[in-house]
Amino acid sequence: MLDERKSQILDLVISEYISTGEPVGSKALIEKSKINVSSATIRSEMLELEKMGLLCKPHTSAGRIPSQKGLKQFAEKSINRYSLTEEDLHILVPAVRASVGLIEAIKDASVRLAEFSGCAVFTASPLSEDGCFTFEVMPAGKKAIAIMAVSSSGAVKSVFTKVDREISAEAAQKLTNVLNSVFSGFPVNEINGVRVMLFKDEVSKNFPEFSCVIVPVVDLVKSIKSYELCISGSSNLLSYPEFANIETAREYMQLLDRREDIIDELLHTSDSGIDIKIGDDSHLLKTTPAGIVSAKISNRIPIVIGVLGPARMNYSKIIAGCKHVILQLRERTDGETE
Repeated sequence: MLDERKSQILDLVISEYISTGEPVGSKALIEKSKINVSSATIRSEMLELEKMGLLCKPHTSAGRIPSQKGLKQFAEKSINRYSLTEEDLHILVPAVRASVGLIEAIKDASVRLAEFSGCAVFTASPLSEDGCFTFEVMPAGKKAIAIMAVSSSGAVKSVFTKVDREISAEAAQKLTNVLNSVFSGFPVNEINGVRVMLFKDEVSKNFPEFSCVIVPVVDLVKSIKSYELCISGSSNLLSYPEFANIETAREYMQLLDRREDIIDELLHTSDSGIDIKIGDDSHLLKTTPAGIVSAKISNRIPIVIGVLGPARMNYSKIIAGCKHVILQLRERTDGETE
């Protein structure tokens, strides 16, 4: 447990480091913070904080920088420290109110949060606004069919497969009816193994000649249960010194292609509150310490928003922005599901 002075000095060091990205010395701390203690006292307290694992000293500098542990402690204390200004709200509020559909609102929220934070923003959401799909089977040439899943917003996922015999329009309609009776009207997160087994049984009993569609349908169901990833502000991080060297920039650009890894990281966000991962807590980047602040809406339409930046990003401001956007989107999703 930190005493008041150590806590104050730790906060001052981290705040200065977040602002400049440079190690912080005792003299600079006195000049910029007007703290009413001697330079020797500050050096002594910083040494104690270093021994506690909250600060560390780069070998090339006399100043200190926060450790991963120190940054995490500071970030967790920052959850309610920042109040959004009128200028902030001017950027963030249209993220939800000015958009027509939920999917558009989510994408707009991502763009505006990237502008607000100066970081990269990832949003993961289902393909369908209400989580539900309707299905259709159509002949696609001789001995081939197309199986389509269509969301309420018009997004389409499809698979094509060969069949042993040419399928008539009547048979295609019957398969369509079976698909919709088993899967349609259920949010994708409620489509489980029982429903898949029910579909397999229906086809095996009533359409054994078309049992070859079972595997493609199972693959299609898996694909619609996946999340759509929206990335905004991807170039923002390249303006930070931490991402300026070639090795780090290359790893970051490769990360943007690892969409499944990003979605997986986001989906590990807890169901309530704000998640903060710094450095080794996250598996997205290895060559430079990074931070990610994420928040999740867990209801019929699950949505996750994550803000990725350098480990020294402005946590209090970014947390406030995430909380505001999540609150607005939660109100929107509640309206969609009423």
